[in-house]
Amino acid sequence: MTQTIVIAEFGVIRKASDFHLPVDSFSEVFVSDKVFLQIKSFVFSCANDLLFTYAAQRGKEQLRVKNYVGLIPISESVQIEILPKTAAGSTKESRQILLKMLQRIPSYQVLSKAHVAASHLPLLEIYAVVFLDELEKLLRTGLGRNYEKTETNETFIKGKVLIAENMRQNLMKQHTFYVSYDDFVDNIPQNRILKTCLFRLKAMAFSSLTRQRIWQNLSVFEGINLSDNLHRDFIKSHVPNPHFERYQHLLHWAGVLLARQSFLPFSGNYNQLSLLFPMEVLFENYIGSLFCKYIPDTYRVKLQDRRKHLVMKHKENARFRLIPDIVIENEVGEAMIFDTKWKLIDASKNKHNYGIEQADLYQMYAYGKKYNARKLFLIYPANENFREPLEVFDYDEDLVLHVIPFNLMNVGSDEVRKLML
Repeated sequence: MTQTIVIAEFGVIRKASDFHLPVDSFSEVFVSDKVFLQIKSFVFSCANDLLFTYAAQRGKEQLRVKNYVGLIPISESVQIEILPKTAAGSTKESRQILLKMLQRIPSYQVLSKAHVAASHLPLLEIYAVVFLDELEKLLRTGLGRNYEKTETNETFIKGKVLIAENMRQNLMKQHTFYVSYDDFVDNIPQNRILKTCLFRLKAMAFSSLTRQRIWQNLSVFEGINLSDNLHRDFIKSHVPNPHFERYQHLLHWAGVLLARQSFLPFSGNYNQLSLLFPMEVLFENYIGSLFCKYIPDTYRVKLQDRRKHLVMKHKENARFRLIPDIVIENEVGEAMIFDTKWKLIDASKNKHNYGIEQADLYQMYAYGKKYNARKLFLIYPANENFREPLEVFDYDEDLVLHVIPFNLMNVGSDEVRKLML
């Protein structure tokens, strides 16, 4: 049975034996010495300083996760589920926020409201449920079949006799022939991958309903072999074939569930499914997609706009490209600039500038000047210490900055409309 450790981003994992009566929380988890050693070995053997930091104080070791969210498979028996650290009051709400954000990534758009509502389940089981839902859609139209080359001994001639092999195997058996022929079968790479995925899933500690669905679907694949070479079968499955387009997305999900250890590096646009996501990019993509969908048609929305440079000319070329997250222009070309920052700021810490980075304010000022914008917006995730916009920051008479909370628990369209008021 696989042990799942659930923790918030930037949370700490410690050895329970180092403390008297330790109590787990969302940001601090205590594990056995054996499990801690497995995680520590994973961190050092795979050079995963991108995902963890290691420290030891007074002989007490700790591992801190960084700002990636999703699943980290450590071993066959241990995995870590990292969830966003937001205003969510429970792991269920935090997982729901993550699933809502993942819905905006192309390969995850099959995540439905029902999947998001199932956030009481571990993330891996939700992925398995998505796979089963997509598989059952496929099965309603029937498993695909294709011509596969078969080489075997037969008592009759079918296809082509393989002379050399026939002489080697049938020299003393004149009544058989070693032949090669194409057979129209369902034991094809695509189906072998799906059956292998189901076979792996049946060994995992899911709810009784999910386990029942896995076994029911496995029965459909009774005459199909398990894959003895997944890499080869995936390569064969990716050969363009219009008859197997309905398999394409399902095979992506199968790839995630079958190869859970190969989640790095990340692709910038997430065209492929992944198990881990850098939270700042996920937040940026989520907000940008909501703006594109819900901003009124009277505005033009540009994401990651690349038209401007900080330096207009140096040795005949513009230098230092500016790339604001979101640029919105009205009908006469007046611009508003929005930038997203995945950081928990604190409205009560006035003397410490609320935790806002000074470099971010310099960056926004440059955006305002270069785009000739009068209004700038920094968007941070709402949290218990930041629920209302901060008092406006005046750069000068013609340029102001609004620092806005975005409540990820609310309906996305409502939050976008509030920003535009």
